[in-house]
Amino acid sequence: MIRSLPVVAAVAVLGACSPIPPPRTMLEPSAQPWVDGPLVIGMNGIGPIRKTTYFETPRIRDLFPKARIQEGIVQIDPLDPKDTLDDIIVFAGATPMLEIDDGTRNAPGTDDPLVGQVRAIGGPVVGPRGEKLGMAWRDAHFDLTQCEIGEKHQRGRIVCARPHEGSVTYIFAVPGWNPVDLPSAFILNRNGYLLEMVWTPSTTRGPS
Repeated sequence: MIRSLPVVAAVAVLGACSPIPPPRTMLEPSAQPWVDGPLVIGMNGIGPIRKTTYFETPRIRDLFPKARIQEGIVQIDPLDPKDTLDDIIVFAGATPMLEIDDGTRNAPGTDDPLVGQVRAIGGPVVGPRGEKLGMAWRDAHFDLTQCEIGEKHQRGRIVCARPHEGSVTYIFAVPGWNPVDLPSAFILNRNGYLLEMVWTPSTTRGPS
């Protein structure tokens, strides 16, 4: 699962990067098929994908009718080439936008698989508070008490989540950081940026 480690309590206080309270309203994704424009990730899903969405290429194509859809495989543990999951990749133009994992759940009364984790990795994805991929750590308003060091697929990255945001998780890259311990405020503020946003339906295995 995405939050596989206990949350590490950091003693560093990141003045300008202190957490912000939940807004009165947060962006929520539309259930309508996505054609273009911002793709919102929120508590209920990511774009038109919901926890009841079938993990089937034709169904994903219905939800993203103008996007290129490609089947693939994701390696969960970089150190174990046999630890893999099937996935479906959604492209925005030539840019990979979403990686959709095969989940562990089936639709009730069927053998039809439902989606697992969905990772936003590129394109016009927007988080619940307006976050965008590539934004600087200092602009995302996290502090390290909300974060932990990633494992497996997220090895060498910082994994963060806020209260009030359901299944949304934020993955930060920190170039120049040795991931033995949490990075310093200086390195985070200088180098950290938002690499991925992840939506995880309940009771789902994911690559991190």
